[in-house]
Amino acid sequence: MLCSAQDVDETNTASGTKQTSRHQPTLSASTKNIGDRVEIRIRDNGTGMTSDVKEKMFNPFFTTKPTGEGTGLGLSISHDIIVKQHGGSIEVETQPGEFTEIRVILPRVAVSV
Repeated sequence: MLCSAQDVDETNTASGTKQTSRHQPTLSASTKNIGDRVEIRIRDNGTGMTSDVKEKMFNPFFTTKPTGEGTGLGLSISHDIIVKQHGGSIEVETQPGEFTEIRVILPRVAVSV
């Protein structure tokens, strides 16, 4: 779930939000041992997202980019890998204009498929 600075800029433009030139983008990542599982948190101080976007973000082919500039499959595929293939979970907390935090929980032991 990595993206380039260009993707971030395009996302900000597509969401219609503007940030001042004094904005200092910050991305933090942390891990936590929670027994038989591992928690990974990734948080930014970007523009956040609306509840409408949050509800659809893992749907196949959903994108906030203009037509022809994205397939809308990246987060859908990531969700399927984390949840269906690894038996984990993914949660999103966001506040428009403030931040987005993604929390991924994965089992330590591989899930039998």
